[in-house]
Amino acid sequence: MKAGVRTGFLAAGALLLGLPGAAGAHGMVPGDLAPLEPGRVIAVMERDFLVPEGFRRLPGPVYYLSHGKALGLSRLQKERIRAIARTIMPETVRQGREIERLKKRVVRLSDGRKPLKEAELRRLLERIGEKEAMADLVHIRAHRACLHLLTPAQRARLFALLAHS
Repeated sequence: MKAGVRTGFLAAGALLLGLPGAAGAHGMVPGDLAPLEPGRVIAVMERDFLVPEGFRRLPGPVYYLSHGKALGLSRLQKERIRAIARTIMPETVRQGREIERLKKRVVRLSDGRKPLKEAELRRLLERIGEKEAMADLVHIRAHRACLHLLTPAQRARLFALLAHS
């Protein structure tokens, strides 16, 4: 079984622990994003998708906003990054809930109470992998969209910040 799926069984419960406004690898979540459930988004990203170290090098909108002062973001840049966050964060939460639901089915099918239906289990694991991959892609697109908004000097500051994370 792939490592992401194995750790995902434990991660499903961890998804529920994320709290809006919490600090994580991405810093403090801006208050105006609280309605988008950013704590859950960060919990999903850090525990359920890709490799957590990947997200430290490929930050999403929350990282950019929480480090806005250090990056020297303008008001317009912040508005555009918030728009990116408002687009991807609800989708990430939705994807995380769907992945969590599928993983619970995997556990029920695997716990030994019923005969093993390997073909069904394999299909579920493949669906989980596809959904996790799509969520990773959405995150990478958001990172690149935010990165595109930065000046060369701001990019240099960003990469310096990431090197010390």
